[in-house]
Amino acid sequence: MTTVPPGAQTEAPQRRDRAPGPEGGVSPTEGRNETAPVRRTARPDPPKLYRAGQLTQLDKMPPPERAITLIVDGEELATVACSPHRVLALALGFLRVEDIIQTADDVELMEVCDEETVVKIRLAKTARRVPHDRKRILTSGCGRGVTFSLDVVPVGGGMTLRPEQLMEWMETLLDRAEGYKEHGGTHTAGLFGPGGLEIYVEDIGRHNTIDRIAGEAILADIPTAGKAILTSGRISSEMLVKSSRLGVGITASRTSPTELAVSLAQEAKIAVCGYVRRDQLRIYHDPGRLLT
Repeated sequence: MTTVPPGAQTEAPQRRDRAPGPEGGVSPTEGRNETAPVRRTARPDPPKLYRAGQLTQLDKMPPPERAITLIVDGEELATVACSPHRVLALALGFLRVEDIIQTADDVELMEVCDEETVVKIRLAKTARRVPHDRKRILTSGCGRGVTFSLDVVPVGGGMTLRPEQLMEWMETLLDRAEGYKEHGGTHTAGLFGPGGLEIYVEDIGRHNTIDRIAGEAILADIPTAGKAILTSGRISSEMLVKSSRLGVGITASRTSPTELAVSLAQEAKIAVCGYVRRDQLRIYHDPGRLLT
């Protein structure tokens, strides 16, 4: 696999402007033959705090966001509204959880161009066919979030642990929330194995964090099967599906799973916990992975 670093002298394809959803995420591509210059926006001023009839200038900026166009084998596949860092990992992870690639060997070439707003990937023959013609499913991740399937993959084996371990790991995850501490408005997620935190990611879109875990795991050659994913955001159906495709046996959230996510977890044999705090959590489904 060859990686062309950001800023490479490559002619960038043009794309249609799209307004990202309110929570970041992947937008379906429409009218691929209609293109327009990439929209640039000036960096905004910091906000002002209004309190007790007085305005005070603040220095805490909102979290950065950018729309990244993913082009696979010369055809635009999706536009991802995301935090603008490590976009290659995000793109690889998206392809992994959509079951297009499994490892880095399924990719022949990757390049980032047009000021890191376009990621171009050429797949190896070992990769699966890109589902350009498949029906896209709008997700709850944002107004324009999309996945190609809500089919889960049953998860067998994997680690077991006590609920107290999840409580401790959630504290570890939230303590690392650097982007949230700096800007607010970002989600954190982590892959945890028997020894603790293995991969840590942040993004404005909670579902993007699962893609990022998948991509970072590919780049670092870290297995994900049988491990746990903890997240600061709600566990929705598409996040549960993504986790199942990574072979993850336990998912846990600072907030709540959705009803459909719990139903899919039952099918996939994944433990789901919510409202994880220092001294308590809620178990929504457990196929025997939690030692209670």
